[in-house]
Amino acid sequence: MTHRSTYSKFLASSFTALVVGLPALAGALVLASPSVAQATVQDPACRIHAVEALEKGDGEIPADLEFLSDRLRAPEFARYGGFRLLDTIDFQLQLNKVVDHKFKSGHNVELTLLGEKDSKLELNTKLKRGSSSLVDMDFVVGSNQIMLIPVRRGDQTIIFAYQCKH
Repeated sequence: MTHRSTYSKFLASSFTALVVGLPALAGALVLASPSVAQATVQDPACRIHAVEALEKGDGEIPADLEFLSDRLRAPEFARYGGFRLLDTIDFQLQLNKVVDHKFKSGHNVELTLLGEKDSKLELNTKLKRGSSSLVDMDFVVGSNQIMLIPVRRGDQTIIFAYQCKH
């Protein structure tokens, strides 16, 4: 007949509770807390410029678009004679929250911060004109990097220049 003391029974049950309970508690804490990738994003913001690409012009880049001059002189924009800044709007981002602004061109831009990966922001953007969806895409952009998204509006081309910081 085996006879165990009260002390050994207490130790055995405490050890079992510790072995079974800690992994369950750790799992619950991991599920309840945001991931490390999401936790590192601090005060991200994007400035989006709406630029009209003009068919005619002298080819000069105006001073208020000088920061885009290398991009606007690229071969894909060579057919345009000039460019004009229509609007600039700042987007303050929060994780998984849609930020929506209407531009003077009549376009709505929705921007959502999806997370961060390798020190770059993971974003989703939706460009709309009225009830028409023109663009719905995910992309990754580094701090101060510029992403250009051109869209047509009748005979007009509007280029949306995204520049984000975090």
